[in-house]
Amino acid sequence: MAFEKPQNLNLLKCNACQSTGFTNWTRCKACHGMQVGFNTRNKWLYWGFPLTREYLSLEKGRALVEKIRIITAFCLGLGSFLILAFFLYRSGFFVALYLAPGLDHFTKALNSQTVFVFWLSFISFAYLWYRSIRMKDYLGEVEHYEYDFDKNRQTKLDIRDWATAGKLRKKNKKNIACSFTLEAKKAINNAYSLADKYNHPILKPIHLFYASLSFNRVGNIFIRLGFSATHIQKQLAPLFTQAGANPTDNKTEPQISDEFWQALFMAYESAYNGHQDFVSLTEMLVACVSLSEPIAEILFDMGIDSQKLANVVEWARIREKLHHQYIKFRKAAGHRSKHGMDKAMTAVATPYLDRFSDDLTIMAQFGHLYPCVSRDKIWEEMFRVVEGGSQSLILVGDYGVGKKTIVEGLAQKMVEDDVPQRLKDKRLVRLNISSLLAGTTPAGAVERLQRIMHEVGRAGNIILYIHNIHELVGVSAGSGKGSLDVSSALSQYLTSGRFLTIADTTAEFYSQLIVNSGLSNVMSKVEVPEMDVNQSICVLESRAGGMEYKHQVFFSYIAIEKAVNLAKRYLHDTNLPGNALEVMTESASLARNKKGANSIVTEDEVAQIISQKTNIPITSVSADESAKLLLLETEMHKRVIGQDEAVNSIANALRRARVEIRSTNRPIASFLFLGPTGVGKTELAKTIASIYFGGEERMIRLDMSEYQDKSGLSRLLGRSGEQGTGILTESIRQHPFSLLLLDEIEKAESDILNIFLQVMDDGRLTDSTGRVVDFTNVIVIATSNAGTAYVQDEIKNGTDFAIIKEKLMHGQLREYFRPEFLNRFDGITLFKALTLEDIKKIAGLMLVKLSKKLEEKGINMIIEPLALDYLASIGFDPEFGARPMRRALQEKIENSLAELMLSKKLNRRDTVTIGAGGELRVSNQ
Repeated sequence: MAFEKPQNLNLLKCNACQSTGFTNWTRCKACHGMQVGFNTRNKWLYWGFPLTREYLSLEKGRALVEKIRIITAFCLGLGSFLILAFFLYRSGFFVALYLAPGLDHFTKALNSQTVFVFWLSFISFAYLWYRSIRMKDYLGEVEHYEYDFDKNRQTKLDIRDWATAGKLRKKNKKNIACSFTLEAKKAINNAYSLADKYNHPILKPIHLFYASLSFNRVGNIFIRLGFSATHIQKQLAPLFTQAGANPTDNKTEPQISDEFWQALFMAYESAYNGHQDFVSLTEMLVACVSLSEPIAEILFDMGIDSQKLANVVEWARIREKLHHQYIKFRKAAGHRSKHGMDKAMTAVATPYLDRFSDDLTIMAQFGHLYPCVSRDKIWEEMFRVVEGGSQSLILVGDYGVGKKTIVEGLAQKMVEDDVPQRLKDKRLVRLNISSLLAGTTPAGAVERLQRIMHEVGRAGNIILYIHNIHELVGVSAGSGKGSLDVSSALSQYLTSGRFLTIADTTAEFYSQLIVNSGLSNVMSKVEVPEMDVNQSICVLESRAGGMEYKHQVFFSYIAIEKAVNLAKRYLHDTNLPGNALEVMTESASLARNKKGANSIVTEDEVAQIISQKTNIPITSVSADESAKLLLLETEMHKRVIGQDEAVNSIANALRRARVEIRSTNRPIASFLFLGPTGVGKTELAKTIASIYFGGEERMIRLDMSEYQDKSGLSRLLGRSGEQGTGILTESIRQHPFSLLLLDEIEKAESDILNIFLQVMDDGRLTDSTGRVVDFTNVIVIATSNAGTAYVQDEIKNGTDFAIIKEKLMHGQLREYFRPEFLNRFDGITLFKALTLEDIKKIAGLMLVKLSKKLEEKGINMIIEPLALDYLASIGFDPEFGARPMRRALQEKIENSLAELMLSKKLNRRDTVTIGAGGELRVSNQ
């Protein structure tokens, strides 16, 4: 995806001070030093730090003085502390304290020297603590993200001039410059100095981008993409030398461009929407690239598009978040929330519930849960349901889409207070269904559930999570009166509305069990779709750190992207991101075993894992395979005589498929082979299966003469409600990379032909249980004898072959197949009748196969040219093709060989010669 320029923010710039904040060395009276701003979310956001040559020089001086102060205070405090310890040691304080603990020893050791040194040390460390507090105050956090579900609420704040902005109260305005990290501010200062150095009249985003590359945080992003920051700086260097002249003594200060201001404010908005605490280099990086066309062009030429950059930036954010997560959650473990969430020790005790549950908020506090990313839309939908008054909701989605992880992510957001008010001050507890049902009858399970619900309702601060709630539907022991449905008791408690409940299930179980139970009336449904590619990439990025540590390897971004794309394309039995995570784990193990510790997991390891799972050649085309692909026609002609048109069509399709320039939502190729019997239609299909798919056993053959009525549909797709009973669907599901041969397709019933319309058009088919079977890695070949009589008659009449084919396509075939069915094939090939010379070559191929069989028995065979002429003459029949040749070989050669071997006249180490007239001569060694 190419870089698209975002929509500009409606910024208000101060013309009086030219957005510098000062006029004649005094603060601008028009903007009050706010320089640039805009209003959003009923708040006035402005940039309050001047960007001028003088101010930056002053800031450097301040930073130097501050550094000297801190170093001096630290050295003074440490030195004083060590001197104090020495004085106390010399006075015998530590010995006396060891013999008789007590504070009186300290008072006895005090004198004028120790008191002075003590207070000097105390004041020094107190100053350092004070400066750290001041630094935190200096760094203001990004606004706390507000979940606003009232779409009709109007914005009250409307600032169109600086006079109005100056009258705002402090709570209604925010200096966003305070929310930028020290690294980000340093990059901004360096960008200004860069423009100043090259005498550029205007400060642009490209200066900020170039300056950001000097920081490790940004450099690591591009390393994941396969490029060093130094390399990118070299690519950008010509833009600076061409844009400005050499520095001069009387140069003017750079003016800040509109794009530069847009980059700063867009970075802040990105941090806000991403729920970030501060604006870091990563937010500025993305903003600069999207606003600068030269940067975008250079990155695009390097193969880095907007989506790749956004995904890797998100990876950097995830790693940074995980880095701080442990400290943050451990801090939250001491006091649950700054907004009044109860500590666990002061909440109402729930001892019975604790026996059958896990407290997810406790697990989140100590960092025991995997991070949940790219699920903001699902969370917001859940919050809307809860804020709308619903007391219960159910997440519905297929296996592997991440339902459980979404709820675990909700627990992490509750610990961080990043939830609506109704969910604050709550515990999120997961009910363990297996423990609930273990060792008891259905009646006992209901009794347990009643006690649990009573405790949950009494506590008042618990959100109950039921994973796989379908396991509670229809729970019974035996039949009759002893059978009891636990879910009915649960639905009664949920109807009371005393507590909030979250559950999850699959779409299949929801339609089969939940809809027909009382739970569907009390639980609001929230669908969880399969993640798209970019969301799945973010999930894999969030898990990469743990896998890298476990396997001692490093993931490149290309490997992660490849794992998601290939899993989505080839692993259809499971869903993203679950299947991609499995591939990622196995790729890390493969890289460690193959290349050792500290190696890089590349796309080759990922492709190898997919190949092993599916038997599909996905790895890069090797030199030997490339030569083989270029000579496919020669390889096929070793088994198929003549039929150049069919061989060329198949070879071209296989080459397109191997280099992946075909349509990936259709089969590799689909062909209809026409012609009389015995001309090589089936033999060509076997040849393709052997050469491309690895063996003739990879050919799935369906004799369509067995499907001449509608009952054949259930045989192909499976019996209704019974999984694994479809001959066609199960064969392709188990062998997704194969050749499908539909032999004598003209004999199939018309409704059965319709299912192959969908296969050839969409590359997919749904079986009797609703599972989608993928046909995109299949070659479909249909053979037919339709119009054979017409072709043979025309050949006897001496009609040109091209004319015969044209009339057959537009006339005779319409009697057997509908036009829309014929149009689905990539190619329709009419096999030519075999000539005597073709039969002679086929006889040679058959004898070579026979010779190989005799070699296995230790017998050598010699074929004289006259023998081929003889066999071709008796085996040639233009009407039946090569089949008479096979019978002739059996009758004249193979039968005689069998008699010789049984009579012990032909033994190991003997040589048999086939001569004129099919005569066999045996010579002993």
